[in-house]
Amino acid sequence: MSTAFLTLAYTVVCTFVLLSVFRGMALAFRRQSRTGDRTGLKTTHPELIDENGFITQEELLVVYFGGLDGNPLSVSS
Repeated sequence: MSTAFLTLAYTVVCTFVLLSVFRGMALAFRRQSRTGDRTGLKTTHPELIDENGFITQEELLVVYFGGLDGNPLSVSS
């Protein structure tokens, strides 16, 4: 009796988890296709905007980690 009950409970729980996973994946897929393509759109990082909503005029620290080919940046004066 207890073996049959445990088998049924295990099956119900596994089915619930599996359906929840598919539901979550379906929701994520629908949300992704609804947002559309952002190619070409420009987004300003929030830390570049001052308290008035304009792009800051402060000097920015830029760190360059080398070229795409892996060679480090050479500094020349």
